[in-house]
Amino acid sequence: MSPPLSIHRVVVVSLFLPYTASFDIGKDKEYKYSRPVDINLTVPKPNLIEGLAAKRADGPASPIQQVEDPINKLFPSKVPTTPPQTLTSLTQPRSRAQNSGIDKKLSPSISSFTRKRRVSIDSSNIFAEAPWTIEPCTQGNIGLQNAINSVAHNLTKRVWVGTLGMPTDTLTDKTRVDIRAKLTTEYDSIPVIVPDHDFEGHYNQFCKQVLWPTFHYVLPDNPKKQIQEDEDTSWKHYVALNQHFADTITENYQPGDIIWINDYHLLLVPGMIRKKLPNAMIGFFLHIPFPSSEIFRCLPVRKELLEGVLGADLIGFQTYSFARHFLQTCSRILSSILETTPKGIQLENNFVSVGIFPIGIDIQALNDKRKDPEVLEWIEVLGEKYNGKKLVVARDKLDYVKGVRQKMLAFETFLTMHPEWQGKVVLIQVALSTTEQNELQSQVSDVVARINSKFSNLAYQPVVYLHKDITFSQYLALLSTADVCLITSLRDGMNLTSHEYVVCQETKHRPLILSEFAGTYGSFGAAIRINPWDYQECANAIHEALIISDEEATTKWKELYAYASLNSAQHWTENFVSELEKVHSDMQRRFSIHIPHLNPRSFLGDFRNSQKRLFLLDYDGTLAAYEKAPNTNNSTKRLVDLLTRLTSDSRNVVYVMSGRTSDSLEEQLGEVPNLGMSAENGSYLKLIGGKWENLFTDLDMSWKEQVNEIFEYYTERTPGSLIEKKNLSIVWHYRTADNSNYGAWQAAECQNHIQDALGSTYPIHAIAGNKNIEVMARNISKSVAVRQILTTIEPDFILCMGDDRTDEDMFDFVNKLDNVKTVITCTVGSKSSEAKWFVSGVLR
Repeated sequence: MSPPLSIHRVVVVSLFLPYTASFDIGKDKEYKYSRPVDINLTVPKPNLIEGLAAKRADGPASPIQQVEDPINKLFPSKVPTTPPQTLTSLTQPRSRAQNSGIDKKLSPSISSFTRKRRVSIDSSNIFAEAPWTIEPCTQGNIGLQNAINSVAHNLTKRVWVGTLGMPTDTLTDKTRVDIRAKLTTEYDSIPVIVPDHDFEGHYNQFCKQVLWPTFHYVLPDNPKKQIQEDEDTSWKHYVALNQHFADTITENYQPGDIIWINDYHLLLVPGMIRKKLPNAMIGFFLHIPFPSSEIFRCLPVRKELLEGVLGADLIGFQTYSFARHFLQTCSRILSSILETTPKGIQLENNFVSVGIFPIGIDIQALNDKRKDPEVLEWIEVLGEKYNGKKLVVARDKLDYVKGVRQKMLAFETFLTMHPEWQGKVVLIQVALSTTEQNELQSQVSDVVARINSKFSNLAYQPVVYLHKDITFSQYLALLSTADVCLITSLRDGMNLTSHEYVVCQETKHRPLILSEFAGTYGSFGAAIRINPWDYQECANAIHEALIISDEEATTKWKELYAYASLNSAQHWTENFVSELEKVHSDMQRRFSIHIPHLNPRSFLGDFRNSQKRLFLLDYDGTLAAYEKAPNTNNSTKRLVDLLTRLTSDSRNVVYVMSGRTSDSLEEQLGEVPNLGMSAENGSYLKLIGGKWENLFTDLDMSWKEQVNEIFEYYTERTPGSLIEKKNLSIVWHYRTADNSNYGAWQAAECQNHIQDALGSTYPIHAIAGNKNIEVMARNISKSVAVRQILTTIEPDFILCMGDDRTDEDMFDFVNKLDNVKTVITCTVGSKSSEAKWFVSGVLR
C-alpha cells in the first residue's frame, strides 16, 4: 500500500459542496407552494433512453420537419429546452469533468428566488415536516470533485467546505442543524449556510456579471455600476459570502490543516483566513483564465481582489500565460508593497509562490465507464445510423466564450470550400443550456438553419444541433465514434473535453482540432491547432483531419495520450498538495516574520574564541545609507576608519560585497589596507592583496543595448530618473525622480516590459532593488564570489550582512556551510529574508 499523500487533513473549499439536500414534499404541496423557492425536490427523473431496439429502427429525420433536433428519437429526452424553474436536479449534467465557472450554473431560480419570493403561510412547516435525503450535487466544479475523489484513498483525511447549492432561508433552524450534522458526520462535508440575498448578489451578480466576463476578456458595459457604494451592491455581497466561508473554515480549523481554496468565487478567502490564522497552510487554485493586466486593471476592486488571494502560500494556475498575467498584474497594481519574481511574489513579510498545475482527468475511472454495456450499445447504434459518413462532434455550454457560433460558421465555410464532403460529413453539436438569457442561442440557431437549408437533402442533414444535454453513456459513445473532435473555445481555462476525447479514441486514433485559446493548447502539441476566428483556417483544419493518414493520426494520438496520462487528475492533485506543503514549510523556515533582532552578546563568546573570522559586508544600505546619486558616499571617512580598524586584526578577513562598479569601490575604499572587495553583485572579485578578476568571462552581453533602449524610454517619461551602465549589468535608478510614487509605478512597468520583451530570449532577469531596477545575467550572484573567497580561507566564524534581494542568494549559500562553526547572516530591517537575524538600520 502506497504511503498517504499527506499526513495532514486536506480541506477542499469550493463554492458548491459535492452534496446537497433533496426534499420530498409531495405533489399536492408542491402545487400549493406555487414554486417560488427552488429547494431540491424529489420527482421522477426523465428517461433519456426509451429502448435501444426502437432507436435502431429509426431512419434519418427530415431536415425540414426538425431543424434543431433531427435525431430526437436517437437521443430522446423529456427535458424541455428551458429547465424547469423548480428542479435543480434537472438543470445540470453530472457527466462532465470540466472546470467551474458560469458554465456550471446554479439553478436559475436561485436568481428568481429573491425576485419572486413571497410569504407562504405554510412554507416553514412544509420544509420542517418534509423528509429529506443527502444526494450528489450536480452543480459546481465536477473536475475538481473527480480529481479529489481519484486520490481519496491516498489522503489521511479529506473534508469539503461549500454551500448546498440551494436556497436556505426557508429552512428552519432545526433542519439546517440536522443537514449540517449529517453532512459533517457521514459525508465529510462542512456546509456554509449563507443568506439567499448574499448568494444572489455574490453569484448571479458579481461573479457572473463582473468577474466571469472580465476574466474571459469581455468587459461589462459599466462594471462600476455593479459595485457602486450602495448598501445592497453585488461587491458587498461578494465580500459577505467570502467572509462566511472564511469564518466557517476558521471555526472548524485543526492545526496542520491543508486549506485548498478553489476558483474565482472565493478570491478574498485566503486573505481573510490569513488574518485570523497567520500560520495556516493555504493554497488557492484558479480554474479559469487569468486575464492580462490591461483587462484586470479595469476592475474597480482590483486591489482588494489581489490582496485577498495573496493571503495564500501557493497560487496555482492552469497555464504559464495565466501565471505570467497574474505576476504582471500584481507588479503593476501593487508595486508599492511587493516585488515579483519568476517563482512568485515577495511581500514585506512573506513570499507567495506561484505555480503551474494543468488539471487532467481520471483516466482509469473514465475507462471503467467506457466498458458499460450501454456505452457499447450506443457506439453500435451510432455506427449504424451514420454508416458511411464522417462524424465531427462537439459538446459545449451555449456560452459566448465557448465559440459555438464560430464553430458553425467555420463548418459552413468548410462545406463551401470543400464541396466534395457535402453529404459525407455530419457535425453533431451538443449545446448545453445556460441559465441566463442571451442572444447566442438564436444566433447559433440561425446559422444552423442556414447550413441545413443550404446543404441538406432528403437523406442527409449536415448539422445535428441538440440544444440539451445527453447522458454520459451517449457522450462517451459520441467521442468514441467520432472522426474529429472540434473545440473552438474563444477563451477557456482547461477544456477537458479534449482529454476525454483522446482517451475515448483508444481504438480509432482520430485527430483533435483545438482552439489556440483553450488552456490545453500549450500542452497538446499533436492536436491540429486553430484560431477559431479564422473560419478558413478552421475549414482547412477539418479537411486536414478528415484526410489524415491512419499512420500519422496514430502517431499524433499516441503523443496526446502520453500527455493526458502523465498529467492526470491524480497527478494534478498530488502535485498541488505536495507543492503547497513544501512552500509553506519553506516559508515558515525562511521567511518568518519573527526573525530575531541581532544581539551581539549572543555570539560574543564565539567571536572571541574564533581563530579565523570572515566578514562579508554589503555596501549601500548596510555599511552606508543609500545616496541619491549612485556610486557616491558622503560618509567615506567614517566607513574607511571602521573598516581599517576591522582589518587591523590579523584574525579578521573582511570583504565588501557590493553592487557598485569596481572603479567606484576603489575610489571610495581603495585606501583601506587588507580589504577584499566584490563588485557588480559578484561579477568581479578582488582577493586580499590581489587584483580585480572577472568571474564571468564568457557571458553573452548582446542584450545590454536593447535593455538600455527600454531604460531610455522610461527615463524620458520619469523626470529625475537616470541610467547607470556597469560592465556586466545595467541599472535604472528612480531614487532621484521628481515623483517617487510615479517612479515606483514606472519601475514596475519597466520590469514587466523587460521580462516580456527579453526574458524568454536572453538568460537575464530584472531585479527590483532599493528604488532601482537592475538587469543582469541570471547566473550572476554574490554567492559565486563567496564560493571563490572560501577557496582561500577556512574560517570558523562568518558574519554576513546585507539589505536587499541581491544579498539573499549569499545568505542562503552561507547558511548551508556545515563546516563552519559559527555562521551569522543578518539583514537590515525587519522583513522576510533568508537571513537568520536582522538589525534595524545601517551600521554605525
